[in-house]
Amino acid sequence: MKWLICLVSLFPFYSDAGSLYLCRAYGGGTFWAQAHCNQHNALIERIVSVPDTLPFDQQVKLAEQQRQTTTSTNTVTNTTVINNTPAVSHVAECKALDAQIANYDAMARQPQSGQMQDWITAEKKKARDQQFRIRC
Repeated sequence: MKWLICLVSLFPFYSDAGSLYLCRAYGGGTFWAQAHCNQHNALIERIVSVPDTLPFDQQVKLAEQQRQTTTSTNTVTNTTVINNTPAVSHVAECKALDAQIANYDAMARQPQSGQMQDWITAEKKKARDQQFRIRC
């Protein structure tokens, strides 16, 4: 999954950010769609920003990665940190977050559209917030 972040950073020419919708069908199943969920007779569970120049299957992989990161963030938020130092299990996550932030910084230095710069800023903020939560 980490290769998707690398993929985005290797191709800084993405000019626009698009949205993917995680939809929940009335029957209970979930699926990703580029169009609003109400066009598929479903409810919205999540909206994720992705580079719109990626193929749909790669957009879905990136959206799933963001979804899993958010899910693991919610789990980590419920743990306690003693003496303002990260737990041993968080050391690897702190290093990964540092690398992710450096990646976003590199992306932001490339010529990008305003939408893409906003997306990069939002993703960097999420990573910084996670660093603060686990006290990196």
